[in-house]
Amino acid sequence: MQTHRRFVALVLAATFVVPTTALAQAYPSRPVKLVVAFAAGGPTDVLARVVAQGMSKTLGQQVIVENRVGGGGTIGTREVVKAQADGYTLLFAGDAALTVQPQLTANAGYDARQDFTPLRLVASQSNVLVVNASKGIPDVKTLLTRAKGKQGELTFGSAGNGSPSHLIGALFEGQAGVDLVHVPYKGAAPAMTDLIGGQIDMMFVGTPVALQNAARKELVLLAVTGDKRLPSLPQVPTFAEAGISQLGSETAVWWSVMAPAGLPAAVQSALDEALRTALSDGQVQKNLTTQGVDVLNLDAKTTAQWISRDQAKWGALIRAKKVSAE
Repeated sequence: MQTHRRFVALVLAATFVVPTTALAQAYPSRPVKLVVAFAAGGPTDVLARVVAQGMSKTLGQQVIVENRVGGGGTIGTREVVKAQADGYTLLFAGDAALTVQPQLTANAGYDARQDFTPLRLVASQSNVLVVNASKGIPDVKTLLTRAKGKQGELTFGSAGNGSPSHLIGALFEGQAGVDLVHVPYKGAAPAMTDLIGGQIDMMFVGTPVALQNAARKELVLLAVTGDKRLPSLPQVPTFAEAGISQLGSETAVWWSVMAPAGLPAAVQSALDEALRTALSDGQVQKNLTTQGVDVLNLDAKTTAQWISRDQAKWGALIRAKKVSAE
């Protein structure tokens, strides 16, 4: 009788262990889809393709980027939420799609803390405050003096309501104690065009855009978010150097790779190892840093912590400023 019970226990144990082991050995047996919720050629898409190439090498299967555009990133994100949790559909996500859009859009259809298995934080970038040179504002001190003397007159542009450039601008207003006029655009490109033309006074832009326009005589780069100056823009001080301490690294724009909730542990482990190895590769790192970002290569636990942190931070700002997607 005791021998029979031991046999039954072994059979039951094998029932649970073998499929997981087999799954780990079999995965991946076909190409993996990496969804990007933004247009081809944009910053998120460019970074995703670098990561996909690195993952293809480490997984031994092709990782194919597919663009699913619309809804500020919510359409592509929802597609991954609804996908089977088998490791063959992943999301290359910008932070706003995970932490901002669900709080701006009533029908976003997902909660990043519940509906995803975080895999790894890929990269982040600082933001640079850029002003039109014709405004005669050479530094943050001058900007603050001007803004406080003319509350509600200076304008700042953004890529749209609820975009990172909008929220960081709103955060700057609160920390600096100034009142600016927000001018939302349908994308960063038209906002930058008007900034160069002098139709708006200032704008927060990502590091790549700042680098592309650093030599333009029409623009002045005033300060950079983050805890230290950028090696690529050593002449631009941090906001902390200018006396504004709450625009540090916690305001960085970041990207991560996510999977649907319920991903089997063995598949998660395989994907984590593939990502960790890819992001440690010298050529991948070079290709990413060329885009003006800092490689993070941080684990799933840290990814989840960043999501929770930013949901709380941006949620509080959205409520305080009554920000909407309209």
